[in-house]
Amino acid sequence: MQTKTLATQTQLLMDIGQRNNWNFVNLGKAPIPEQPVRAGEWLIISAMEDTSPIPRKTMQRIQAIYQEGIRPLHWVVVHEAPFLLSAPKTEEQKKSRILPYLALLGGLGVWLATTIITTAAIVDPILIAITPEFDWIEIDRWFD
Repeated sequence: MQTKTLATQTQLLMDIGQRNNWNFVNLGKAPIPEQPVRAGEWLIISAMEDTSPIPRKTMQRIQAIYQEGIRPLHWVVVHEAPFLLSAPKTEEQKKSRILPYLALLGGLGVWLATTIITTAAIVDPILIAITPEFDWIEIDRWFD
């Protein structure tokens, strides 16, 4: 008597990637993050909260997954977000270095510098599907 085992959502998802020559990667098991999480130099955000544009090829992969009947439990987007700040300075060092910059930049300059640093900090998004088995599967990555 032959028995067939049911394929898990993880196996089915990996099969879709293999059939389409997409490099899906099983990153391991982890719980679903309840809020944005920083893990080292990575920022993990629920795809529902993320506002970065998703490329057409990534949308095609998502559509193929749903057309195959796969329903990931959750989607997250991971951004590379390296730490840009140096170690905290002493009060004396802070005062002597900050005052000249504040005088030069003014309010608009500070806002512009913050915007540029924030924009430069978030690059290389990765879309991850989380299966009902809590496997994190990398679906695609792209460059902003």
